[in-house]
Amino acid sequence: MTIRLPEEVESSIREEVRIGHFASVDEALAEAWRQFRRRGRATAPDPAEIADPLLGSMGDHGELIDRIVADAMQHREQQPWRSPPGE
Repeated sequence: MTIRLPEEVESSIREEVRIGHFASVDEALAEAWRQFRRRGRATAPDPAEIADPLLGSMGDHGELIDRIVADAMQHREQQPWRSPPGE
């Protein structure tokens, strides 16, 4: 298998081998893959549990949503073609 890596990634892997953290580049890449797989399985949600991938996507942005709504309401109130409330 031939793998092409960005130069900075390749040089950092070679540095880890040089200082003795791994016996070879192959060993370093194999360990990186094992860790990736362990993390991926531990954090990946079950697709059956996801009802709607967009549901809750803005949940961490309450302040932004509030500003958007306030701006929309202000814009709505400034529309000259809108009738005043009660008419």
